[in-house]
Amino acid sequence: MFHAISSGLVALLLCAVPASALSKSSGPGPEACGNLTQSLGSKTVVTNSLSLQYISSIRSYFNTELSKNKPSCIVYPTSAEDVSVAIKAIRKSDSRFAIKAGGHNPNDGYSSVDKGVLIDLSEMTEKSYEEGSELATYQPGGDFGDVYDYFLQWNRTVVGARLAGVGTGLALSGGLSYLSSQYGLACDSFRELEVVLPSGEIVTASETENPDLFYGLRGGGGNAYGVVTRYTVQSVPANTFYAGIVVYLFQKNPEVLDAISSFIQHNTDPKAAIIGTYMKLPTPDFDLNLDEAIIMFLVYDGTKEQAGNVFKNFTDIPHLLDTRKEMDYSGVVNMPIPGSAELNSGRNTFRVTVHGGDEQGIENLNSLYETWREWSEENKGKYVLTSFDIQPIPKSLTDASNSNFGGNAMQMPDGPWYWVNYLLTASPLLGEEDLKDVQHSYRDLVNAVPPTEGLPLFINDAAHDQDPLVTYGGYSKLKDLKKKYDPDGFFASRTGGWSFP
Repeated sequence: MFHAISSGLVALLLCAVPASALSKSSGPGPEACGNLTQSLGSKTVVTNSLSLQYISSIRSYFNTELSKNKPSCIVYPTSAEDVSVAIKAIRKSDSRFAIKAGGHNPNDGYSSVDKGVLIDLSEMTEKSYEEGSELATYQPGGDFGDVYDYFLQWNRTVVGARLAGVGTGLALSGGLSYLSSQYGLACDSFRELEVVLPSGEIVTASETENPDLFYGLRGGGGNAYGVVTRYTVQSVPANTFYAGIVVYLFQKNPEVLDAISSFIQHNTDPKAAIIGTYMKLPTPDFDLNLDEAIIMFLVYDGTKEQAGNVFKNFTDIPHLLDTRKEMDYSGVVNMPIPGSAELNSGRNTFRVTVHGGDEQGIENLNSLYETWREWSEENKGKYVLTSFDIQPIPKSLTDASNSNFGGNAMQMPDGPWYWVNYLLTASPLLGEEDLKDVQHSYRDLVNAVPPTEGLPLFINDAAHDQDPLVTYGGYSKLKDLKKKYDPDGFFASRTGGWSFP
């Protein structure tokens, strides 16, 4: 009798509990979180969604739309062993999960998860330097600004992001630096990686240990083959740089585009690097171009005297501002960006295209610009910012890349060619359907001028639907690696990131 009354009471109470409350305490995510709390402790595993640490983790995404995802718990490992325990518990419960190392990638599910386990690597911040070999070692927590500042005490740096605030996971997808024309992409400087595999096993990947895994992690994208918990890379000199930004109004667009085209085709000095950024704001221009600006980032690895006239084509064009001066590398990656939202959180999405440095490719550059500007004019009010960023890839960069262990996962074709990154920061006033519509329209804008065949899309700036891995010279090898290191498709099915059919 008592059992019957108790059962009826329990049933009545359960009916009174909202379904959302039940879902938070049951299912694969909460099960994994419970097991992880027992094995790693409540200081490492945070289940309280009201804690400041939890809130900080889910709000610190470049794309604020990702903050809508609410993990069942967040794990803050301090070692590869902690990550291994987390992966094994997640596998056992068959929970979804995500790895967060900065949160700069705007694609949904790549570093965020809803009702699963978020592994936030921000507590893994150890760094060291070996003066004899000039090898630099760092864990994936923090951002590249932290890494750069640490190694500057030896007048050294690593090849990484061009902006200090970007997380270190960028290197696994290639990573384009102001130093890349000399040393290749960020992934080309890898010498040894500590990796937690989908099985939870901790291994080393290098030229001599698991060299196939080492190949895949050099540009093949994060989350595909395992979790990198330590990077050992070849450091490079970081002495004096002559760098700054030059700002123009759009009336000077033809001259600036011509100067960029000339740089793509003819510059042979690997110490010189540029980014051409065209920005459009949603404000009315009153026929005064007040809603538009062109910013040239000009960086030379050397003194003002050594730079000479390498950027003369840009500085001869009448401009509003020229901030160039001698600085250290920390100054380079923290250069001011007037009016830009590059480092600001928002409803941000990336898309990318790639074109050759021949006459057809340069002709395409003009078409790409005109198509982007026309879209920006027609969609006023739907965005906070849209930008069009031209990133040259000279032959010196592709030579440097291909000289490291036979090249990275892209198998980069000889330069010159160029990537264009499109950034869209959608208006916070748009509803969900309108947001989807403007993002689809932006997709169509980028697709209007097809990329050059035979060149790789830049995975760091690619939207998920662009499927950049298919454009890689090493695609077939990467597919085989995925089958070997994730044979049951656990990572492929339980976390986001670049994957294979």
